[in-house]
Amino acid sequence: MLPNVIRKLSCNPSVRSVARQFHLTALARRVYCGLISSGGVLKVSYFGATVSFRSANSKQMALLDYILVTERDFIELALNGLRAGDTFLDVGCNYGIFSIIASKLVGEAGRVIAVDPHPGTLEVLHQNIVLNRCQNIQVRNVAFSDRSGVLALAFGDNGAGPQTGSDEASAVHEVAAMAGDEALREAPIPAVVKIDVEGHELAVLNGLKRTLSSDSCRRLCLEIHPTLLPRGIEKKRVLAFVESCGFRVVSEMVRGQALHVVATK
Repeated sequence: MLPNVIRKLSCNPSVRSVARQFHLTALARRVYCGLISSGGVLKVSYFGATVSFRSANSKQMALLDYILVTERDFIELALNGLRAGDTFLDVGCNYGIFSIIASKLVGEAGRVIAVDPHPGTLEVLHQNIVLNRCQNIQVRNVAFSDRSGVLALAFGDNGAGPQTGSDEASAVHEVAAMAGDEALREAPIPAVVKIDVEGHELAVLNGLKRTLSSDSCRRLCLEIHPTLLPRGIEKKRVLAFVESCGFRVVSEMVRGQALHVVATK
């Protein structure tokens, strides 16, 4: 396993720019992924729990490592305070970093609900559920929104996001959408909710109003994408909605063009 200082260096925009300039990105990525993993498996520890991640290729492995390195503070803040028996809701679970770690923290008596509309990312998640023997994760292949119906999303290599005018027609897919409160009607109220939906934040929050307003929901961890929000919606409106559910924002961290927000009750 490479030292953290080298892993952080690999995430530096200047280093990545040099690799692209000399057309070394793919080669450097394959070599790097071979160094950070053992037998194609990347192991990390959080709160005393060791988890493993496997991917289908070096591009996916590099993304997993990038998130684990650059979002470690956010991951720790999001999952801090999870107790045995808690329910954790992961909206926009992607490859399952938050879900897999949370699964270990809530234990056999707890539950993790992992939600994502992209079938490709869920394939990786299912592999890692098996790898980590997580029997308490329920996966839902659906897009959470403010109402049930059909939602047009743009699929990329690493996930899905709301359709924009610049998306090629071949990238746009219609997926099943549900209001979170409706989808979770029979589930326990999650103690902790994490949301990362690439600009669809306010719609997802609106659909989870009842769940988020419950006293049993203690912590909300939200990635806001100001440049991807629909026209007329600003960050302050998203934060105002969070506060209307009874939360107090305790942390705001800038990550590139995104903002990581942690709110508690």
